[in-house]
Amino acid sequence: MAGVTKRYDIKATSEYSRLQNYTSYQPTEVGTFSIGEDGDFINCNKAKIPTLKTYKLPLNLNEGYSPKAVDVSRETSFPQWEKGLKWIHGSKDGKKSLSDVDVITQRGVLKDIGYTNHNRYKNPWKFEACKYKGKLYIRKLEQEEKWDAWGMQNSYWGKKFEEFVMEQQAGTKATYNMLKGKIGNRNFLLSAEVDAVTPDGKHMEIKTCFANKLNVKIPLAWLQSHLGKVDVLYYGLKDKQGMVYSKPTEISMAQVPGRYVKAHEANAMIGFIGDVIDWMHTAIPDGDETWILEYPGGRGRQIITLEIQGQKFMPSWYLQFIDGSKEDDLVRQVEALSLEHPV
Repeated sequence: MAGVTKRYDIKATSEYSRLQNYTSYQPTEVGTFSIGEDGDFINCNKAKIPTLKTYKLPLNLNEGYSPKAVDVSRETSFPQWEKGLKWIHGSKDGKKSLSDVDVITQRGVLKDIGYTNHNRYKNPWKFEACKYKGKLYIRKLEQEEKWDAWGMQNSYWGKKFEEFVMEQQAGTKATYNMLKGKIGNRNFLLSAEVDAVTPDGKHMEIKTCFANKLNVKIPLAWLQSHLGKVDVLYYGLKDKQGMVYSKPTEISMAQVPGRYVKAHEANAMIGFIGDVIDWMHTAIPDGDETWILEYPGGRGRQIITLEIQGQKFMPSWYLQFIDGSKEDDLVRQVEALSLEHPV
């Protein structure tokens, strides 16, 4: 099958807005896990979500900055793709949790796909996928991101703001929810990082933004947060010198559609995800071969392609787990108990 390419023609936004009401996506939390400061998977189903801490304004987001201090992405220190698989493997009911799932992926994958029609810059994206035993797996490519000096500084500012306002558990770098939900015709299991939780249990997405760019940034933040079952957007409004002088802006996710995002646009983003994933699930044959899902971007013909690469896709330890016998499952469940410990 080498060289096989399949194409999906992107339709007008109005076509997707009729496919699904965004409110019909109501994911359920089925577990959590933590990632340690060294990138290791350290906790399964007992991870503690960070909380907000007390801090004083103004905040100088340049504190401690140097190009070498920039952790360009949390995802590079540990293959993000394997985080969700580690949870499936480490959770006592992990294999059972897959029984009613069609798609296993990361929130960031769905976010990039869903925003395609709404991205004014037509930025390209590329992911890897395969379908194994009837289930579609989609992952971000593990590749080094290129940043200019301004991009590195802004990345640092965002993480520094999180450091100022979030009370992270000792030894923990990030905490994730595992969510189940349905979009279109397919049931999803996805991993989504949770930045913080309020005292009354609301999940927060913590970001920085220039004050005059807030309205522009919210649509993408809404999609990302809606997919991850976030309740509140928490924005530190920074100036061009990296200073935050005012109390962060809190925006309820429930208030975004109709105020910052038109309801039919919200529907279109979710509808687009459902349609593309449904096409992928049908187009990719069963097997462990890698397919490249790519949107080239630009102003030309708006298409998404699937091209087979042929090499193996999933890690061998995960295949052994999925293909294991019932006796293997009992042994694994005993071993999994060692993963379910507080940080």
